[in-house]
Amino acid sequence: MGQPLKKKDLIRVATAINNGAKIDADLVKPFADFKFEESSTLSRFMLKSAAAISFFFASVLVIFPEVREYLIGVLPSYFELSDRVRNSLDFIWGLVGSPVKKNHLMYHLPNIIIFAFGAAGVRQIWRKLHKNHWKDQVLQAQEKLKTMAQEGTGRFNFPKGFSLLFVGEGDQIARSLTIDEPDLGVTIASQKQSYTDLWGKYETGEGEEGFGRVLEQVNAIDAGEYVLFPIIYEHLFLPGPGDYDVAPHRIDIAVSRIRDFENQKGWDKKPIIIVGDKEQKSSFVTASRTGPIASENVEISLRTIANKYDDITILDSTEATLRKIIEIADGRQILFRSSDQGVGRYSEEFYHRLSLLEYQPSRDDTLTIGYDISDLETEHQVVSQKQSAFLPVILSRDVFDGLIKSHLHEKPYIFVPHLIKQELKELVEMQ
Repeated sequence: MGQPLKKKDLIRVATAINNGAKIDADLVKPFADFKFEESSTLSRFMLKSAAAISFFFASVLVIFPEVREYLIGVLPSYFELSDRVRNSLDFIWGLVGSPVKKNHLMYHLPNIIIFAFGAAGVRQIWRKLHKNHWKDQVLQAQEKLKTMAQEGTGRFNFPKGFSLLFVGEGDQIARSLTIDEPDLGVTIASQKQSYTDLWGKYETGEGEEGFGRVLEQVNAIDAGEYVLFPIIYEHLFLPGPGDYDVAPHRIDIAVSRIRDFENQKGWDKKPIIIVGDKEQKSSFVTASRTGPIASENVEISLRTIANKYDDITILDSTEATLRKIIEIADGRQILFRSSDQGVGRYSEEFYHRLSLLEYQPSRDDTLTIGYDISDLETEHQVVSQKQSAFLPVILSRDVFDGLIKSHLHEKPYIFVPHLIKQELKELVEMQ
C-alpha cells in the first residue's frame, strides 16, 4: 500500500477538483481514501475537561443565580467588559452558537473555556473565520470527487498509452483487467461499474455530442487504443446469433463515430480492438406484403467492420478458445461431449467453427472437449473422471475455483475468461 498523500499533494488535488480541472488517475484512490488523524489523547482530554468546567460555570450562572450575582458583585470592575469587547466576543460566539449579549465576563466564561481550552473548539472557530482552510478544501473536494464517481463525470489524466474501455453491463473481462491494473484506462459505460471510480458516463443514444463530452473528460489524445466489449461474458465460447451485449450494426456506428471524431480533431487513427464474435450478424432486408424481395441485402459483422475500417483488430473469443484446443489436441481426433441438450445446441457449431480454422487431425487417438449449457454439467464430467483425455472448457469463476483446488491442478483445462484476458493484454501491449 502506498504512503498517504502529503499536505502539498492534498492541496494540489483538492484545488484541481474544486476548479473542475483534471487530476492524475493514480491519485484518485489515495485522495478519496485519505482521512485526517483524529484528535490526540491529550486534545480529547482537554476537550472533555473544558466541557466539564464549562458545564459547571453554566450551572452556576443558570441554576444558582444568587451565586452568579454574588460573584459578579465581588469580582473587580475590570471583569465588566466594554461594549466593543463584548461585541467582538459575541461575533465569535455567533459563528459557533448564539451571542451572549452580556457585558460581564462571567457570562462569557463557559464559551471561553470550551473554545480556548479545548483544541477542537479553537479549530472550529478558526475554520469558521477562515472558510478557505486547506483541510476544509480537501474535505469539500473529497465530497465532490465522491459525487463525480457516482455520476461518471470525473476528469482524469492518464499516463500516455492508456486504454479507452467501452464496456457493456458488467463486463467481467474489463473488470478483471482493471482490477489487475487500476490505471490501465478509463471505463466508458452507461452506468457505474462496481470495480472502478475511473469512468465516464456515455450511452449510445447520446450521439456525437455525448461521445465528445466523455472523451473530453480525459486526455484522450494520449490514449493508446480503444477497446470495445460487445460480447456477453456468459457466452464467451460458441455464442448464439443474438448472444451479444451490443449488436454488430451498433458496433459499426461506434467505430464510425470514433473515426469521425479523430478526423475532426486532426488526430492520427488509434488502433481499435473489439472483443466479440465474428460470426454474429446484423441483417437488413427489404420486404413487401408477401415477403422479402430482391434487393441489396446487407449483413454487418465484426468481420465486415474489420474490412471496412483501418487498424481494427478482432479478438474472437470462440476462435481464440478453439486455437487453444487445437494446440492441446496436437493432431489428435477432437470429440465433443456435453449433455444431450448441450450437444443439440453446440455440437454442430463447434465443428463448423473448428472447420473454419482448417484443423486436420493427424493421429488416431482422441481428445474429448467438455462444454455445456452451464458449467455445472461440465463440472460433473470432471468430477466423475470417466473420460480419459478430457479437456473441460469452463466459463464460470465459481465452478473453476472449486475444480482447480481438487480436480484440475494436474490436468489440462481451458478457463476461457483467463485465456481471453491474457490475449487481450498481449494485444494491448503490442499496440
